[in-house]
Amino acid sequence: MFLKNAYIPIISLIAFVTCFLITLQVRTISKSNTEITRLKNENELRDEINEWKDMYESISYKVSDLESKINDYKNAASKTDSTIKILNDEIEDLQVLAGLTELKGSGVIVTLDDTRAINQIAADAGYYDPNVFVIHDSDILLVINELRAAGSEAISINGQRITANTEIRCVGPVIQINGIRLTAPFKISAIGAPETLASSLKLRGGIVDQIAQANIDVIIEKSDLIVIPKFDKVIEFKYATSVDAEEVKE
Repeated sequence: MFLKNAYIPIISLIAFVTCFLITLQVRTISKSNTEITRLKNENELRDEINEWKDMYESISYKVSDLESKINDYKNAASKTDSTIKILNDEIEDLQVLAGLTELKGSGVIVTLDDTRAINQIAADAGYYDPNVFVIHDSDILLVINELRAAGSEAISINGQRITANTEIRCVGPVIQINGIRLTAPFKISAIGAPETLASSLKLRGGIVDQIAQANIDVIIEKSDLIVIPKFDKVIEFKYATSVDAEEVKE
């Protein structure tokens, strides 16, 4: 009985120590688990941050690449627009030279009228002949050539644009221009320096004096606004073709 009672403190001590060790172990394990969890979370966050960093760098590279391409496109478009503008300007100049564009500007209007001369012929003959005409294609050509020599930039006759392909010829009692038959009075409109054009026609012994000898009335009017219509016929080349530079060398 005595021995049994003697073991009780020892057993109690052992039980206490065991409980203490178990508690300590549990706390150690809990602390270790917490530390492991914390480290695991930190590693996961670090990995996630690295993933976002890589993604950001990749996107930044793509953005830079796209910005570079956009700048290239802008530069190319700018050069293209500049080239197109130059080509359009050249086309417009060629259209003006070919007479394919309506033009306006200051200049002169020269009117040739043979009514008085025809009436005089009829009075002298005692009857009126509708087939009689006084103004010839040569008279109109004289005026046109003088206007061109004086610097005229565009010319029309009774609404018909005069170009390099325009024909002016007598057809019976009328004059044919661009395939259209026209009768007097003939209004020749020319764009250019009004004073220069008018003075060139009025030179002593010049065009006006020559035409007036046939009793043709010549009226010259200066104008600040003259409208010259465009050439409305189709220009076709059936036999003529352009010559290549290589062909010229040969």
